[in-house]
Amino acid sequence: MKSILTILLLLLPALAALAGPPTIPGRLVVKLRPAASPQAIQAALDALGAKGVSQKFPRAAPPTAEQPAGVDLRLIYQLEVPATTSLAKARTLLLGTGAVEYVEPLYIREVLSQPNDPLADSVNGLQYHLKLIQAYRAWDFTKGDTTVIIGHTDTGMRPTHEDLVGQIKYNRADPVNGLDDDQDGYVDNWRGWDVSNGNNDVTYNDDPAQHATHTAGAMAAATDNGRGVAGVAYNCKFLPVQVFPGSSTGSFAGYEGIVYAADRGCKVINMSWGGAGGYSQFEQDVCTYAAVNKDAVLVAAAGNTDADLLFYPASYAHVLSVSATDAADAKAYFATYSRRIDLTAPGVDIWTAKGQAQHNGNGPADADYVYDSGTSLSAPLVSGAAALVRARFPQFNAEQVAAQLRQSADTALYSLPANAAYRGRLGRGRLNVLRAVAANDRQEARVVASAFAPSRPAGYAPGETVQLTATVRNLLQPVAGLTVALTSLSPYVTVQQGSYAAGSLATLASRANTSQPFQLAVAASVPLNTTATLRYRLTAAGGYQTDQYVDVLLNPDFVTLSTGDLQMSLSSRGNLAYDGTYDQGGAGVSYRTVGPLLRLICRSPVL
Repeated sequence: MKSILTILLLLLPALAALAGPPTIPGRLVVKLRPAASPQAIQAALDALGAKGVSQKFPRAAPPTAEQPAGVDLRLIYQLEVPATTSLAKARTLLLGTGAVEYVEPLYIREVLSQPNDPLADSVNGLQYHLKLIQAYRAWDFTKGDTTVIIGHTDTGMRPTHEDLVGQIKYNRADPVNGLDDDQDGYVDNWRGWDVSNGNNDVTYNDDPAQHATHTAGAMAAATDNGRGVAGVAYNCKFLPVQVFPGSSTGSFAGYEGIVYAADRGCKVINMSWGGAGGYSQFEQDVCTYAAVNKDAVLVAAAGNTDADLLFYPASYAHVLSVSATDAADAKAYFATYSRRIDLTAPGVDIWTAKGQAQHNGNGPADADYVYDSGTSLSAPLVSGAAALVRARFPQFNAEQVAAQLRQSADTALYSLPANAAYRGRLGRGRLNVLRAVAANDRQEARVVASAFAPSRPAGYAPGETVQLTATVRNLLQPVAGLTVALTSLSPYVTVQQGSYAAGSLATLASRANTSQPFQLAVAASVPLNTTATLRYRLTAAGGYQTDQYVDVLLNPDFVTLSTGDLQMSLSSRGNLAYDGTYDQGGAGVSYRTVGPLLRLICRSPVL
């Protein structure tokens, strides 16, 4: 075994890792195991030359006994290492202590690009989207409430704009006087906080960015004030949280911004930003904290990729993923589509606040307006609707608000020929605010957990048999006669036992098929690295039906070699540990019970 370790360590310096999403150079986050202390990793930190080690979220609320799915963000530490230090080295040393759950870089997510439609002026009515999503009629049921706050994580903005200045949630307990009057750890955060630069000025910096002003206008612009535009949220307020620096000195802080908003009582958090690929457990932990520990509805733009892919944070658990449609309910030409989408909302030619600092072709400073397009505009429409639902049904938790928005969506968009190719990949349907707030009469039973046995996250071999246990939770009105049917959409997986009668479930009740798990069989011949999609179809009395999907990897292109205490994955191309980007296509390298020690993709030298 010693010789194998020596060979491995000699190979690593000569092998290169594939590039992933951009990261903040030299900055890492480390999550300790629950019973570990920072002293347990001090020697590893010294060996790395780490500096600036600090608890990332010292004021985060731990999960309560009633929140078993919550996370403890107090276990996460941030540190700085020399920019030349490889992630592989940091992970080897820190994970090798046995006290660390994960070591990750901080990804830099991007503001979503905003394609402009040259036919904007041909739209019949400046804010067609309000009529399409039936916001006007929804406001007859509720105009929201000033106590419902939307956390607006975005770029810097124009907070003095005439349609936004009165909609901001001001912190009267901490006026601008150089003191932390409310003792929350932030000095003078009376009008939100610039997390990316660490100050209290959410006005755009050197950019000058308008993205946040555009999205805030669509979401929460002052309504019924005789000027400008109307935001969906009506009376609900928003808290500006700047997460893009717009300067050369700050850094992206989207997930820190989520925690900031959640800790300040925001019950909805909008994220009109993100990036394709680059799954991060740190980012998922932050989303879980906000949604579970703090009961916030997380809403994220699904991306402007015009592709079927995972886009983060929209594709994380506990996040409502929003794609875009146009004025005719067809998929927007730029919109991401996938089975992870929850619903769509208009995202083409949205008339909203602009936010330039001087008089321009769209009006004077603080009174200018513009057409804009992108899933960045779709997400805030859903965030505004979520705020109205929270005001209308204060008994709902975040999970139930998301369910109400999904189940009230207009499914007619799938009857359009333009959307025929995207069936099942535009979520439940297009946002319908009227249905969402009119009555608490919807049903949604949902698979909230899928457990495969044996557990093989890296993939299953040809010929294997697999069991699948599904946990179902009923989020809204009681359901009777609930049945979960599992089918395979892949020719390489056969469902041998795929039906489970869950019966009747009261609101928020859960049930799992633990005693009768689904039985799956992998085909004897499967192409390398095949992703098979399984479909859950949930049906109940009264015509209720909904579909969910889960993916499983088959025939991974690697073998795991084991010699005593050492396990290591090796692909057919000679790649060690992993064979794909973002720690995919392998089980890494593990020593004894500690691992994976290496989360990288190693390539054989080119001869």
